Amino acid sequence: MSADILRVSALAAGYQPDLPILNGVDLTVRDGEFVVLLGPNGAGKSTLVKCIAGLVPVHSGAIRLCGEEIAAVPAHMKLRRGLAFVPQTENIFARMTIRENLQLAAQILPKARRAGRIAAMYDTFPDLAAAPGRRAGALSGGQRQMLAVARALIVEPRLLILDEPSAGLSPLMVAEVFERLRAINGAGVTILLVEQNVRAGLEIASRGVILVEGRVAHDAPSGDLAGDPVVAELYLGGKAEAPA
Repeated sequence: MSADILRVSALAAGYQPDLPILNGVDLTVRDGEFVVLLGPNGAGKSTLVKCIAGLVPVHSGAIRLCGEEIAAVPAHMKLRRGLAFVPQTENIFARMTIRENLQLAAQILPKARRAGRIAAMYDTFPDLAAAPGRRAGALSGGQRQMLAVARALIVEPRLLILDEPSAGLSPLMVAEVFERLRAINGAGVTILLVEQNVRAGLEIASRGVILVEGRVAHDAPSGDLAGDPVVAELYLGGKAEAPA
């Protein structure tokens, strides 16, 4: 059985101590998995990943990354522990070029490794390699997301967490970004993805976790959730997917 990269136990968290948004969340992500976190608006999806990333206070419970408790570790130090987080917005420096964005992200690495990791990102994202001197603010929405992911991958994280990278993108660009994420996962990077588009999320991920009112309501292989009539009625807006 694969080792646990992330284990969240009995997590209660929120922006104010007397108003918890998460109410005892248990979540495990195993090495090499691609897990999608789903649920209705206000269910606590973004709060959960921000909490894991160190951006929302933990009231109680535990967060372990590769067996190490990280709930109290500052957000900027979690990157050094192997956790990379791509927020939904403000995830690049718009006034900097693509090259400068990657160079800044690489500063955390030893000097001898920086050029090699930047070159690896250009290999992974050809759109970025085509115009490294282009200002990031002039990129399309999909290209911006790819740059944000490239910045996160510079340090070769054990776990990559993304908060709704498809938000505001056209269906064609969503498909392209998701195909990149599938390839990144195939190369060995464990991924936890928050996604509002339930169908798209279940298609790309190997397992789905559905939050409802700050608790895990469903946790199962993506195919099982997509074919579950109850899940389909509540979250897919219709009947279950027909078996392929």
